[in-house]
Amino acid sequence: MTEIAKTMEYDTPLIPAATALETFRDAGYKSTASALAELIDNSIEAGAENIQVLTFEEVIQGVNRKVTKITQVAVYDDGDGMDIETLQLSLQFGVGTRMTTRKGMGRFGIGLPNASVSQCRRVEVFSWQDGNCFKTYLDVDETKEHKSQNANPVVECELPVTILEQIEGKYNADSGTLVLWDKCDRLDISRSTTLYRNMEKALCRIYRHFLDNDNSYGHRVNVKLVAVGKDRAVHLLKANDPTYLLTPNNVPGHGNDATNISHGIVKLDVPYNDNGDTSVVEMRFSIALPEIQSNEGGTGGIGQKHYAHNTGISFVRACREIDFGDFGFFNALEEVQRWWGCEIRFNPILDDLFGVTNNKQSVRGIKKLDEKVFKEDHGEHWEDEFKDDLKLNLRHQLSKAFASNHKTIMDIIKNRAKGNRGGSNPTPKSTKVANEVLAGSNENTKAQIEGASKTEEEMTQEWLDKLELDATGLSKEELAKIAEEKTGLKIDIEFGLWPGEQFFSIETRGSTPVVIINKKHPFYTELYEPLSKDDPALTDAIDLMMMAYTRTEEELYSYEDELEKIRSRWGGHLQDFLKALKKNA
Repeated sequence: MTEIAKTMEYDTPLIPAATALETFRDAGYKSTASALAELIDNSIEAGAENIQVLTFEEVIQGVNRKVTKITQVAVYDDGDGMDIETLQLSLQFGVGTRMTTRKGMGRFGIGLPNASVSQCRRVEVFSWQDGNCFKTYLDVDETKEHKSQNANPVVECELPVTILEQIEGKYNADSGTLVLWDKCDRLDISRSTTLYRNMEKALCRIYRHFLDNDNSYGHRVNVKLVAVGKDRAVHLLKANDPTYLLTPNNVPGHGNDATNISHGIVKLDVPYNDNGDTSVVEMRFSIALPEIQSNEGGTGGIGQKHYAHNTGISFVRACREIDFGDFGFFNALEEVQRWWGCEIRFNPILDDLFGVTNNKQSVRGIKKLDEKVFKEDHGEHWEDEFKDDLKLNLRHQLSKAFASNHKTIMDIIKNRAKGNRGGSNPTPKSTKVANEVLAGSNENTKAQIEGASKTEEEMTQEWLDKLELDATGLSKEELAKIAEEKTGLKIDIEFGLWPGEQFFSIETRGSTPVVIINKKHPFYTELYEPLSKDDPALTDAIDLMMMAYTRTEEELYSYEDELEKIRSRWGGHLQDFLKALKKNA
């Protein structure tokens, strides 16, 4: 090897810093908010309880007039601070302190420098422990001018008091970190008030689990946006929760109340390597309270102003949102879709499967898998594909769990819109008559046997859970009273929505058998519904016929499997006969 070749081999940098920095500046952060999120991640990981984003404006002469623009942005936290070795690495690309961990928010080693240069041409980092402060910096123009290849040294300095004095409240002089963006040339918007208005929407959702009062998933952190200057303004961030379960929140008029209720948690055991190791993925579903759906859906309500902007599935990694959208699982343009929420929680160990990008802004390749199409494409051994392709297996599990729960939720939402005689409406005449007749009956039934194992409180709660989904505009006290009354019923009747041949089903609530008539069955749409408007007495007769049959099944519970088959076959024949009648009309 020649001497020249040796020199080139050892002295030529793998990545020329001056050129690379311009490339990193175009690294693809969606917004100023997403770039700031990288810094907030670091503050949370450092154990901060208070984080503040400060903007500093100057009046600058524009082409035709003077304009006010943000020239500096600072991010302060009262966390543990960084030691000299960590501070030295903080502005180096790809050498973060959490590169090998899969436990916290960080891992990729490019967050602070990459996010910073995407928004400004100079970044300074101050960090202090036990009152001893050190700093380092990165300047894009200086690096290009001097063709520098090395990070700037860490030097001891005084606390940046002139900036710290601008934070809201008292700063922590013992430990903390301050990141200062200078020569800001790529911010979304040049004015603080407008920038903060835009950032709030994103940051309040990304960090919602750190902004609410529930510390079981994400510890509480106070995050404030501070516009420094004569028109000083301070914004305390509140949770923007697309599942509408967290408090406090930023929902207008409902800041201290959950406006959805939980609709269950699905836990998926997801394999992530060839050794068969697994990690749990949680899918958490919620559905809007009936009064929110019915009263707030019009123009000007929170349905238009808030829920509409939160229609989607939220992917949350280590308590922090990574991505949000429909991912092909549903049609987000349908207004009716806004009344439910879905949050998918996963651990960083699954980053590769979820395709988490190094700037933590999205998941990749997570889209709905259509099982029917997949079966057609892969033949009788289609399920074997999931054993060999872990990503495919993840998509299949997510798609299957979402489809099942989404269907149930949408049935409830649409059923409310059509009205539901069960739930909050007065007990119909037919139900009163049936219960009067059965009042003195001592016959053992399936529902009574099931109810014997429950306490009065448990039975009442089962009714209350159902009423909360279906009832509209009633107070908690009113719902509790209805639940208590229904707990004593011998039989009840209400409506549901599901595809298939079955005209009705039976379920036990408390110790009461409930007949559920299917609104999607042609018997309902072509006969029952028109009769209920024209001649309610006839629908009362149909109700009594259905309750009489249900009572018979309840008493003959030892033949349950056979009776369920008969019920299903009867519904199928009824559907076929009605279709034939319609053709011959």
